[in-house]
Amino acid sequence: MRFAAKGFLLLTVLMPMLIYPAQSLCQIKGAHGLTISPPISELTIAPGKTESKTIKLTNPTANLVEVYPQAMNFRAKGEEGEPGFYPASEESSNFALSNWLTFLPAKIVLTPQQVSEFDYQIKVPQSAEPGGHYGVIFFASTPPKPDQNLTQVAIASMVGSLILVKVPGKIIEKGQIIEFSAKRFYFKPPVDFITRIANSGNVHFKPIGNIAIKGMSGKELASSDLNATKGNVLPESIRKFDNRWDASKWTFGRFSAALTATYSESGQKLTANFNFWIIPWWFIAAISLLIIIIIIIIIVIIRKKKKAKMANVGISSSGSDSRSNTPSASSMA
Repeated sequence: MRFAAKGFLLLTVLMPMLIYPAQSLCQIKGAHGLTISPPISELTIAPGKTESKTIKLTNPTANLVEVYPQAMNFRAKGEEGEPGFYPASEESSNFALSNWLTFLPAKIVLTPQQVSEFDYQIKVPQSAEPGGHYGVIFFASTPPKPDQNLTQVAIASMVGSLILVKVPGKIIEKGQIIEFSAKRFYFKPPVDFITRIANSGNVHFKPIGNIAIKGMSGKELASSDLNATKGNVLPESIRKFDNRWDASKWTFGRFSAALTATYSESGQKLTANFNFWIIPWWFIAAISLLIIIIIIIIIVIIRKKKKAKMANVGISSSGSDSRSNTPSASSMA
């Protein structure tokens, strides 16, 4: 894409916004040390309605800071929860939001230590498609040049607030587990689980659940939060979740992993399970040594039996020869 070059640069600043909820990450640091709050807003707005929101900008530095607000859209990029940004001029997606955003001014100047509030509005058209719509308001250190399209602007650094809007109507919430796996055999912990969840609906959702690990007896040994950061799975995307079980180094045997999660407002369920083994090297070495010792003992026993049998055969043959060489009484007479 034409925007890929600067998308990589923006990612280093904005990736935490999609991964972490606004409640747990109050401020994001960006251009010239500027911080913003909230880094992410999740709203429900009906068609034809308008909602006003505020972003708090803080200049914690001792310098004058100038930034330029710009609206863009975003979609899922890859499976790691990374946002991929594209400009308002490319409103081809049904999930775009940037053209619904209005704000003033075009330039913000913050004096040292100043805290300022940036107001914007979200105007949802009456004809808006039901489901999720995704945009971002960036605060860039340089303005777009008059003779250049936004997609060609080289941005030194940006900070932004993600906006996720759900438009009521024919909402389709459809999630599916594409993969729930780990290696089936381990010599030692830890055990790394991979969960990939697809969203084929038209609105984002947060899968909430856990991975339970049980031993051969069926007793639960550990549990891991599937989506501890409360990350979203955006429509028409797949998101990967990584979990790790740091079991005791003395753990061995067959284990089962069971994934149980819910998503959507109606609490639809996702489940999956599989078995895996942990067989330590020392156990394999001990069993191998034991097998070798048993084999050696069996060989020794077999050899001893053969020698004993051969000795018995020799004695028997010797006795027969001596009896055949002794003359009988009748022959002597």
